Amino acid sequence: TIEGGGVIIFLLETKNQVKNLNKLSKNSKIKFKSFPYRTWTGRFFDILLFSLHECSTFVALDDKLDFLRKKEVKFIKKFIDSFQKKPQKNSKKNLLYELVQNIQGLEPLGNLASKAKTFDQARAFLTFAEAVVSKKNFYTIILTSARGRGKSAVLGLSSASAIAYGCGNIFVTSPHPENLHSFFAFLFIGFRQMNYKENLDYEIIQNTKFKFIEKIRISSTHRQEISFVFPHEIKEKKNQIELLIIEEAAAIPEEDFKTLLGPYNIFISSTNSGYEGSGRTLCVKMLNNIKEFHYISSASNSETTRTLKEIILEEPIRYSECDPVEKWINKLLCLDPLKNPVFLSGCPDPKICKIFLVDRNALFSGHKVSRCLIQKIFNIFAFSHYKNSPDDLQLLCDAPSHRILIMVPPFNFSIGFLPDILCALHISYEGQISRSFVQRNLLKNRYVSGDLIPWVVSKYNLDSSFAELSGIRIIRIATHPDIKNMGYGSKTLSLLQKILKERNLKREKKKKIETKRELLTHWDISPILVNMEERKNFTLDYIGVSFCLTLPLFCFWRKNGFSIVFLQGDSKKFSTEKVCIMINPRCIKKQKPLWFKNYRKEFFRKFTNLLGNEFKSIPTPIVYNIIENIKLESKRISVTKNNIKKFLTPFDFNRLFFFMEKNFIGVKIISDLLPTLARIILSNFLKKDNLSYVENLVIIGIGSQNKTIHEIKKELCLKTFIIILTIKNFLTKLIKNF
Repeated sequence: TIEGGGVIIFLLETKNQVKNLNKLSKNSKIKFKSFPYRTWTGRFFDILLFSLHECSTFVALDDKLDFLRKKEVKFIKKFIDSFQKKPQKNSKKNLLYELVQNIQGLEPLGNLASKAKTFDQARAFLTFAEAVVSKKNFYTIILTSARGRGKSAVLGLSSASAIAYGCGNIFVTSPHPENLHSFFAFLFIGFRQMNYKENLDYEIIQNTKFKFIEKIRISSTHRQEISFVFPHEIKEKKNQIELLIIEEAAAIPEEDFKTLLGPYNIFISSTNSGYEGSGRTLCVKMLNNIKEFHYISSASNSETTRTLKEIILEEPIRYSECDPVEKWINKLLCLDPLKNPVFLSGCPDPKICKIFLVDRNALFSGHKVSRCLIQKIFNIFAFSHYKNSPDDLQLLCDAPSHRILIMVPPFNFSIGFLPDILCALHISYEGQISRSFVQRNLLKNRYVSGDLIPWVVSKYNLDSSFAELSGIRIIRIATHPDIKNMGYGSKTLSLLQKILKERNLKREKKKKIETKRELLTHWDISPILVNMEERKNFTLDYIGVSFCLTLPLFCFWRKNGFSIVFLQGDSKKFSTEKVCIMINPRCIKKQKPLWFKNYRKEFFRKFTNLLGNEFKSIPTPIVYNIIENIKLESKRISVTKNNIKKFLTPFDFNRLFFFMEKNFIGVKIISDLLPTLARIILSNFLKKDNLSYVENLVIIGIGSQNKTIHEIKKELCLKTFIIILTIKNFLTKLIKNF
């Protein structure tokens, strides 16, 4: 880690290589190419070269270390003269020195605070140490900053102070173990400051499978432990926690993050900008969850109070103060969005808004207007629920199959005027892969990057013909933060579907087949906003989307006509998130295509069979919505004696009647029949209106997912007698129908 700045060097053999810089990066070409798209553009490297002229500390030298531009000589001389004449402002350094000197006698705080590089770091460290020493109150401390401000160092030193003050069980969690390298490095620095020696005072236990530090056992005064635990495993160990440290909290899924909060001290850190930062909405949701937990715990527990503090580190360590290189990087990669995007057009009616395609050659041309539009688009993406990275910009620049669509209110075209962006859409063309190529790779169990939905769905159903279809994958959709939940996202999708449907109708009338898609050549002169209706016609078989399964997101896509065809059975390596794929087939007639019906049937069969195993951890409301989304479009089967005999015997009916009439009989007497009752619901034996929402959830949760009454009680916030009464009501309706 470089402290206080450094030098970034670009080495080229000749001057001519600057013109062909995009040809040097072969990794980017391989990463962004797909089967039908082989043309790769170098817009990102052109933007990079143009942006270097805006960096005030950029210098171009030849092999003899002579300046290539005359103005750079004058700039260097002025910079050296101003640096020598103007004394450095050391007010904050003096504050840091005074603070460390004042606490020098308080061990181990004095030695640990001496490792702080800035006054902000030292002040944050003392705040954490105060929380560790306090035994009466619980503390929740949130530490946020941009990249390179020393958050992990503060947490590492604070953990060392917690060990010194006798804290027994410290748990550390993070979305990925790689986020904790700096934390453990400064934890060991703190141990050295306290004269702890490895293998004598503490020992390190490594995880041999994933190669990360799993546990640190300290035996200097008494038995103490610092353990790394994945976020989804915290709920099983809440009774052991004295101090919980959460690194990069905004990147943890919201459902997992809620389970982290409990009756103990909580130290939280998160990067809010820079290329490790998450979306601003994730940070806002995280803070709201913490504040809600703080108010609830303070109101419920009158004996112990919880104190909430928020700390922001502003002094840079990796960069110097007001570093022009940091400013240049943030501006180039759009990593430092505005605090709140300006919105001037009010809330127009979604019916009068229009959708436009953003021409990438004009967008990344380097013009001032195009730069403002790029910043507006990335502001909306940054304030959405997506995680952002610098690869997003290069992906939009150079990936041949990617496009940007925006929905804007009605406006008059004028020079230098940019309309407000109501909704931004990032899409990618996928499919049109040869069947033989897919079959060869499926036999070898090989995955080819570039076309996510065709490869995943083809592998899931072992059907290579699906990859031949042409489709669009929606990568990101984001609405302006001031007009969220007002229907603009759904209107954007409906406009896109309407335009694609009209194209298919026109092509059917003209009876033309065109398989080639339109690709603009680099640096074509074209308007920045292109009307979608004027674009070249091409056929599409489906619109798809892939996302991590949550109830709000699933309901949003279901509402817009998408149906689920894939759900990841095995969770991710370090997370419990499950990825699902939903598809909306494009057809000229109202009838759905045969391949789509077959995929839904296959998914329905696999999903219902695995509800008690791989999908048991999915919340029951999500399971119910999935079942309603994929239920077969068939008429209800009438419940007759012949049909019901497939499920229940006369002895089973006797037990059901006995359970309904006797209040003192428990559910155990019919526990083996609950999966059968759930199968009756899934087989459309009863009308949809016959059962209430709670009845469906209880029967599916206990019967199909094999959850206990205690788990259903906790998940649905119901009392035990209400759950038993719900089961009896369901049996009454079943017998009446019979």
